[in-house]
Amino acid sequence: MPASAPAFRPDLSRADFTLLVVGAVIGADVYIVAAMGAASLGPAQLVAWGFAGALAAVIALAFVQCAAIDSDVGGSYAYAQRAFGPLVGFLTGWALYAGEWIALPVFPLAFVSYLHRLLPGLPDAADIPAKLALVLAITGVNVFGARKGARLNDVLAIAKLLPLGLLIVAAIALTVVHPHIASTHLQPFAPMGWSGFGSAVVPIFWAYAGFELAVLPAAEVRDPRRTLPQGLVMGMAIATGLYLLAAFAVVSGLPWQDAAASSSPLASAMSAISTALGGPGTAAVVVMSVGAVVSIAGVYDAFTLGVSRLSYALAADGMFPSEFARLHPKYRTPHVGLGFQAVCAMVGSTIFDLRGLITIAVFFLGLSYAVTGLAALRLVQRHPAQALHLPALRVLLVLAAAAGLYLATQAPVREITIGVAVMLLGLALYLARGARWRAVAVAVEKDESSAVAWAGHEYRWLMRGTHRLFRRSPPQRDGPAARQRS
Repeated sequence: MPASAPAFRPDLSRADFTLLVVGAVIGADVYIVAAMGAASLGPAQLVAWGFAGALAAVIALAFVQCAAIDSDVGGSYAYAQRAFGPLVGFLTGWALYAGEWIALPVFPLAFVSYLHRLLPGLPDAADIPAKLALVLAITGVNVFGARKGARLNDVLAIAKLLPLGLLIVAAIALTVVHPHIASTHLQPFAPMGWSGFGSAVVPIFWAYAGFELAVLPAAEVRDPRRTLPQGLVMGMAIATGLYLLAAFAVVSGLPWQDAAASSSPLASAMSAISTALGGPGTAAVVVMSVGAVVSIAGVYDAFTLGVSRLSYALAADGMFPSEFARLHPKYRTPHVGLGFQAVCAMVGSTIFDLRGLITIAVFFLGLSYAVTGLAALRLVQRHPAQALHLPALRVLLVLAAAAGLYLATQAPVREITIGVAVMLLGLALYLARGARWRAVAVAVEKDESSAVAWAGHEYRWLMRGTHRLFRRSPPQRDGPAARQRS
């Protein structure tokens, strides 16, 4: 890190970091994947939700350990490069970008699913215009400047949690007032056995993705070696608890067959629960559908902003075509990358289905998580004095690597074949470019510090009134990307 770079202030307390973890994990995903869990396991998807939460917590621990050793940088590619060299770092970064990029069409698909519940008379012919409207709106906001995208997220971030709270309260009321209904829906608990457990865990785990954003600002956490693991455990426990309660609302409020067949399972569950309690089922559907639409739009906004900055950094350092590093002459945003993402989101949403996209995205994320776990283990061996004070730390880091590998191998053979082909393509490109790309992992990792600020805008409302977390100057950096920005 250059000497001229401003030092980060350790402003984050344990409560701040815990809330950041919660905000980074809970998003639109739970509105989507509950039906996939029901289709694979029935009511037993509750076990998969708990198991996926445990996997996410162990994997996130590897990110925390890496950040505690080197708190000035973050990200899987940075850690892998530091532990294993530039080739492994590049391939890890390639897998992470592939996982994020391929998930772009998920948001228009999910948006349209809940839009149909919100507007029952909406014809299927309106799907493409609705997707296009969402993509153009989110892309336009981000072209006009990251600050506008961040302000939009400030509003949407609060709104996304309210419907989940209402659903959970309604489900608890149903269990108290009509326990026989919930009991009936929970029996049999595993109607299809447990053979579909792995295929259920993959999409459910996708709901927990995002914790890697929360653990990046380690330099701004007070006493990070204690605060990071404690905040992570509490944050993941809260997120897992909320997800389990939301999943319980689905399995207790609906027969599992209805949940599996629904394109908007939380709205269907809210309607059934409200009707059983003597309330207005239609109004309940509207509430959940509005919450889902708002949440999906909010996550898509943050996702669009973050992926475009990643492709900008990769292009500025020679990994991607140089056009991705071009900034809009007026708004100073990577408009080419944003336009490319918009096209990919639209095309992908008309070709692929939700489950296929999520599955292959988790395959790539699983690879990057596995390497991060191994990188954390290597860095602990090199820097034992900076190891986190946790019992069986090395065992947990091995489990983190195994968890990432487990997630990747749970994908169907077709998705694994595609994923391996993409990774081999990345290797071929790396070898073809030779020395120019051997410095990419080092150059790209420097952009992660500013990525913290971009990613954090969505969750800044969580800490408002506590600390002004993300008001700071962007880090100075050398290299091609820095010269491009100047």
